Amino acid sequence: MFKTSPFLFLFIFIGFSMLAQTDIELNIQHKFEKSNFIQGQTYLTDDNRAILISRIEYFISNIELIHDGTQTSTVTNYPHLLINGQTTTYNLGTVNSSVQELEYINFDVGVDASANQNTPNTYPTGHALSTTNMYSNNQFSYIFIAIEGMMDSNGDQIPDKPFVLHATGDHLLRNISTAAKTASTNNTLKINLIANVAKFLNDIDLELAGIQENGGVINQKLCDNTEDYTVFSNVGTTNVNTLVSPQNQINIDSRLSYKPTIHYKFYTSEELDMTITNLNGSYFIQRHNLAPDGNYFIDDDLASGIYIVIFSTPKGIRQCKRFIIRN
Repeated sequence: MFKTSPFLFLFIFIGFSMLAQTDIELNIQHKFEKSNFIQGQTYLTDDNRAILISRIEYFISNIELIHDGTQTSTVTNYPHLLINGQTTTYNLGTVNSSVQELEYINFDVGVDASANQNTPNTYPTGHALSTTNMYSNNQFSYIFIAIEGMMDSNGDQIPDKPFVLHATGDHLLRNISTAAKTASTNNTLKINLIANVAKFLNDIDLELAGIQENGGVINQKLCDNTEDYTVFSNVGTTNVNTLVSPQNQINIDSRLSYKPTIHYKFYTSEELDMTITNLNGSYFIQRHNLAPDGNYFIDDDLASGIYIVIFSTPKGIRQCKRFIIRN
């Protein structure tokens, strides 16, 4: 009678386990309302006041994937990630299961209580929690969210008053659950999220905030906003790919040199956001909800210099063009 070695079963089990793996990539695109977020650029708030954000960083941890009919897989390779407003792509390593279609992604904004008992020198260089400028020695806590910048204090649309929000303390950990219906391809799952920076700051009076490195009321509001105002949302890769067209056009008519006209045509059904600025940031205007095909006449007298016009859409298309004003 044929006998099967238990080692054969073990070999088959190990081989199957190695095959049932999925590489995970997280893409976070930061936006300021409908515009793509650019660190150091000035934006206008809903009440027409200017704000400039020079730094945004935050931790996310305990990432959990809900997939294929409510199966659960936990990301263990990178239990803590330090997210930076200037970085888009994060490699999460591999989960030991076959993920065919993601349904939800769950994660915490901040650092879990057990890890928050440690300090940066506990971790090796390169680990997310080894970052010293995301730890508060005064509060004996990691800084869960750090947002710094300047805001317009007198309504002249020039940011002139600094603010610093450093949220610390175990009680500020917030759990996020986001629908993220995404199919994997060739054992690789790319999760695409949008983080709306403006929503972090909803209902916070930045003029009065000043410097806040604590777990107080203002920073509690900062962390509450991640849930209350849905800072994080999902966008599918196909939504962007189907809209991008090499035929998109931006043309600058500078026959009236100090008041040029911008002609644009985008092959999309979405409305456009337009930003015009110069290299040193002293000139800045934004226009929202523009038709994808039109003209914009700059009625300001522009000083000599290099300017940039940037068009963007809610789904992430971004195209820009430089032009020079010579007076």
